[in-house]
Amino acid sequence: MNEDKIIQIIPAPANMLYAFEDGKTYPVACLALVELSNGDREVHAMATINSGPSEDVGGLYLIHI
Repeated sequence: MNEDKIIQIIPAPANMLYAFEDGKTYPVACLALVELSNGDREVHAMATINSGPSEDVGGLYLIHI
């Protein structure tokens, strides 16, 4: 069971994008401060994909222009 918790969400910079392997870019919606189950904290980039709920896109290519 995933015990990670979102601690804080802030808007992403307007020029922060993510891309799939095909190279097409999409905007990152927000950045989430996440506390992992082991107590570590990370910042995750979040975006909506195919009009669905916000998803972590940090594993994809992040581009800040």
